[in-house]
Amino acid sequence: MPAMPLVSRLRLALFVLLPLALASCGGGGGGGFSFFPLPPGGNNPPPAADAKYTVGGSVSGLLGSGLVLQLAGSADVAVAADGAFVFSEKLAKGTSYAVSVKQQPSTPSQTCTVNNASGTISDADVANVAVICATTGQKVSVAVTGLDAAGGLVLQNNAGDDLAVSADGTFDFATPVAVGADYGVTVKTQPTALQVCIAKQAFGTVTTAPIAAVTIACTTPGADRFAFTADEGTRTVSMYTVGSDGSLTNVGSFPTDGTPQHVTTHPSKPYIYASNISGTTRGVIQYTIDTTTVPTGTLTQKRDITAGVGATPYFTGIAPNGQHAYVIGDGMLHRLDVDANTGDLTGGTAVAGGTSRKIGLDPQGRFAFVVINGTSLATFRLDPATGEPISPPASVVLPSNSGLTDIAIEPTGRFAYANVGNNPGTLLAYSIDATTGALTPIGSVPAGDTPFGMAIDPSGRFLYAANRNSNNVSAYSIDPRTGALTAVPGQPFAAGSVPNSVTVDRTGRFAYTANQFSNTITLFTIDRTTGSLGTGVSLPSTGGGPQFLVLAK
Repeated sequence: MPAMPLVSRLRLALFVLLPLALASCGGGGGGGFSFFPLPPGGNNPPPAADAKYTVGGSVSGLLGSGLVLQLAGSADVAVAADGAFVFSEKLAKGTSYAVSVKQQPSTPSQTCTVNNASGTISDADVANVAVICATTGQKVSVAVTGLDAAGGLVLQNNAGDDLAVSADGTFDFATPVAVGADYGVTVKTQPTALQVCIAKQAFGTVTTAPIAAVTIACTTPGADRFAFTADEGTRTVSMYTVGSDGSLTNVGSFPTDGTPQHVTTHPSKPYIYASNISGTTRGVIQYTIDTTTVPTGTLTQKRDITAGVGATPYFTGIAPNGQHAYVIGDGMLHRLDVDANTGDLTGGTAVAGGTSRKIGLDPQGRFAFVVINGTSLATFRLDPATGEPISPPASVVLPSNSGLTDIAIEPTGRFAYANVGNNPGTLLAYSIDATTGALTPIGSVPAGDTPFGMAIDPSGRFLYAANRNSNNVSAYSIDPRTGALTAVPGQPFAAGSVPNSVTVDRTGRFAYTANQFSNTITLFTIDRTTGSLGTGVSLPSTGGGPQFLVLAK
């Protein structure tokens, strides 16, 4: 047999390139390493053909004639009687929709209100839009307090009926809501000034009386002046001043002689607390922020707090009223008192529970939410006078997955969110019972590779999750009525290498990730209307392995 030509022989050879599985370092006990494989490249299946879905629902209580429903981008639908309806236009997955009444019925005159009026298309037709008609309707009023003279606040009821407000007072939405229908007041546009307005008691069902319980509370938190990072690699707390554009200027670092994991600030005093899990200062280190001497933002006073905080304090949280501190990390949830004059942590008790890296504190001081063993969520009710956790936990929710690392609470205290650090990761949503703190699952959404730290903007409209091993930030809008999450257009947003945490400033204009491997901080601007993040700007960190960033006034 003649010899096979060289070219043919070469064609028979198959070369397979095996990519190395890169791993990233995680913050943990004693500065140890936790390895999370990065997602493989080039093996993703081709995207499926874009499917489109209809929007429809049902009408009930209709007696009059002339009812016309409207959906942006589709032909109007005229409805003559109770029953089902559907708009002709089909919408792609991820598209937002909003159904409204274009023309109310007459003969007899009626008020029709749309429930479940807005949302985002998922993987099925929308069929739950409910139009409720009644011969009587009630006004919905809102009481606005704390609004700056600059105005600019725009409110909505049931995702429509815009109401522009320029001063404090009581205001009525123009369109009545049918008796038996739902109302839902939300903030469409925040004020022009650096204010945050939150709607409270904003959802319900109309009965036989006008709705007068809705309040819009506006506050002027002021821009953050200082930033601090817990730097595991260099065993320091780095100090920065914050510019009007969110930029950071380093003013030095403070040694911890250990392994700092987390840093938090007092809600009203110039104190910060670093959780340190090793070294000679193992415990919680309390610093005082110098707000007057140039350069401002330096830390001028230190106390090493070792009593009552446990052997491995991963996280310290300060109660909203500033009177109590909660520390976790050794299987216990520790409660301490905060000295109003010095910021020192004294006394304290402990209850079993608290093996996570984060505590979710209810903004009204009613509950503490803790991840236990990475597989469950525990709710501790807090004594309103002492802040003491009531044990055993009032409720425990067991997710279907393990690897929970963080929990975030929405500013009104109605919803909670936890992350599952797998690849791909998952974010879990829960509603919170206002009396017991019991958590009821709402649903889940996919995140990036190993979501680790989370943050919610101060208006409660957007949730952000830092994905450690895909080096980006996932972003979601929060449905103000249901708490469900919907991906923000354009997400995920690129960050530095191994973002361990994400922090949102108190005005909702900026977000920061602390990037452990690249030793950087990524600064994002936030679109306050959509929640999307601008292109991240990489800022050098003066400390190695930054774990967490906190902002202070």
